[in-house]
Amino acid sequence: MNRPIRFGIIGSGWRAEMYLKLAELLPQQFQVSGVMIRNPAKYQLLITKWNLTVHSSVERLAADSDFVVLAVSKTAAAPLLLELAALNIPVLAETPTASTPAEYELLRSLALSSPQIQVAEQYPLLPHHQARTAYIGTGGLGQIGHVQVSVAHGYHGISLIRRWLSVTGTACDITARRVELPIMDFSYRGRAAEDSLKTEQQDIAIMVFPTGQSAVLDFTRSQYFSPLRSNRILIRGSHGEIRDNEIIRRLSPDETEYLNIMRIQSGQEGSLDSLGLRELRAGGHSLFRNPFAAAPLSDEEIGIGQALLNMADFLHTGVSSYALADALTDVRLAFAVDEAIASGNNVTVGNELEADK
Repeated sequence: MNRPIRFGIIGSGWRAEMYLKLAELLPQQFQVSGVMIRNPAKYQLLITKWNLTVHSSVERLAADSDFVVLAVSKTAAAPLLLELAALNIPVLAETPTASTPAEYELLRSLALSSPQIQVAEQYPLLPHHQARTAYIGTGGLGQIGHVQVSVAHGYHGISLIRRWLSVTGTACDITARRVELPIMDFSYRGRAAEDSLKTEQQDIAIMVFPTGQSAVLDFTRSQYFSPLRSNRILIRGSHGEIRDNEIIRRLSPDETEYLNIMRIQSGQEGSLDSLGLRELRAGGHSLFRNPFAAAPLSDEEIGIGQALLNMADFLHTGVSSYALADALTDVRLAFAVDEAIASGNNVTVGNELEADK
């Protein structure tokens, strides 16, 4: 595509502002055609800040866009998805697509009838996760049998589990528990930290799929905000494993290879380039090249930008990166984890979306 990807935005929250920031920093790649906001007067400061064109209808916004980004509250998303699907408007929807089991049921049939709805699930698109996926793709780990993910809650973490295990469908047996742990308070979004102990909840789920593959989803929300809680990844294959950014694999009966996923940054030491991620490598493998290396973006912003690129590619080629059906699969399994925690019992889920075909 020789011109920038042109998209409209439905919504006005902090997530919508991330898309506006990407377009401002990368005008050669992205352009915001305008926004649709239910109460423009309430968001006049936002409109002025970004010099936005405000459209009065979804149809007018879509007519001036390659696709629209749906970035509204989770309670407002499902009805708008139904409206956009009825108008046959290509949509890149923010997560979650369904916030309740009732909304999941409402959207199940839509997942099969509206392929133009793609979902901006950013976690598999974060650079280090893309690098891990790429290394799995080399075949160096052999058959992937087990994954442990402690980087994100619910459907976000499950999206990584399913990607690395190459699992499709909702069929799964789940055991899950919630425990409480003490943690020192930490500052959060401008609130000063107190010098006192707080209580956090940790959710741990064991997932076993019909293939025999398994996973552990382990997360506490302090990992999003507190420097006292780090993320962890373990991907185990028949020929080796990835543990965080370390790779171990079998070369021969008597030889084992040890690699590290290295982050190549620009703008450091004597470099006159802008500060930013350029590449992720492991030995002779280039596992990730940043398509936005000219801009100083966080990994989260790189992931969102990649979702925009994937949406444009989908409209051009028809090849989906993460469709509504994928998002609903991850949401359904997240609901099952919540059910297992609440009941204290094992929960078995069948292949529900497959059954709808």
